[in-house]
Amino acid sequence: MPERQTRNELEYLIALKSINGVGDAIALKLLKHFSSAKQLFKSSRHDLKSVKLSAKIISQIVNFDFSTLEPVLTWNKQPNCQIIPINTPYYPPLLNQINSPPLLLFTMGNPEILTTPQIAIVGSRNPSAAGIANTQAFCRALSQKGITITSGLARGIDGEAHRAALEAKGYTIAVTGTGLNRVYPASHRQLAHAIAQNGLLVSEKFPEDSHDAGSFPQRNRIIAGLSLGTLVIEATRKSGTLITAKYAMEEGREVFAMPGSIHNPLTKGCHHLIKQGAKLTETLDDILQEIPCIAKGQLDLSLSAEKKPLSPENAEFLKHIDYELTNIDTIINRSSLTVEAVTNKLLMLELEGWVINSAGGFIRQ
Repeated sequence: MPERQTRNELEYLIALKSINGVGDAIALKLLKHFSSAKQLFKSSRHDLKSVKLSAKIISQIVNFDFSTLEPVLTWNKQPNCQIIPINTPYYPPLLNQINSPPLLLFTMGNPEILTTPQIAIVGSRNPSAAGIANTQAFCRALSQKGITITSGLARGIDGEAHRAALEAKGYTIAVTGTGLNRVYPASHRQLAHAIAQNGLLVSEKFPEDSHDAGSFPQRNRIIAGLSLGTLVIEATRKSGTLITAKYAMEEGREVFAMPGSIHNPLTKGCHHLIKQGAKLTETLDDILQEIPCIAKGQLDLSLSAEKKPLSPENAEFLKHIDYELTNIDTIINRSSLTVEAVTNKLLMLELEGWVINSAGGFIRQ
């Protein structure tokens, strides 16, 4: 069957993700070497051998059957569904900075929420009544500050965090350990539907994929990677929640932990995090002190019609500016543009409401 001439880069990226033995780290190295996924699949066996790919992987690339992608491409055409590659404007800049960012994000809902400032709230699957109350209170307060609540759709604290954000009319992102055509746990099917309607579901897995042993730690790295900081409400010493906090610490993000009784097993994990340097958190102010741009009201979550749409070029440039103060030298180094070009772009983005000019640098909003 002759090759279809209109195949786009997204299809080649999906094909790359489909290759057994090629994870995100290898995929990103291949993209950097070959400039695009299309060029990778157009390469000869000799060129593929030159980057030290195994014979098994090379065979998969050379003989790839693109017809197998039809279910995924059909899913992507559904209303509310979108696949976001790593090199596109909607890909969240904070996630792009982690050690191994996902090649593709499968989303269901409003993808613009991905570019908003986020705090992850995670904790026990069997929380206490106090843990639930604290989760609700913090999510309401953060939502009122214009912060998106990000969590993992799990039972317990995660689910309560999503519900509280929705009830506060704020935004919430649920990162799942399964493909988005599957809901785990099944008891959260209605919650997942509400998030898809009023927030965003995110997964790095193909829509029909189920979970395995590694799915949830991998999900946790995305939760931490999307967020300015991670708040742990309750966790036992061996809780999987601590994996999210560990990823956050490794990526240099803020970690907040709520203390409790020394006799309560649900606070042992939080106390362990505090000993490791997490911020002991009793009130919202404890978070605002560590992320002061939130306290100053410098972050604007409203996906306002007043902001002019960004061109692809300016959307790429905006990735070089953080939600915290970013000095102009850093922006110049990240963008590899001249001082004049950076200054002109910053002025335009400031006038259009995408950045704030603050003493010492710029803050993305």
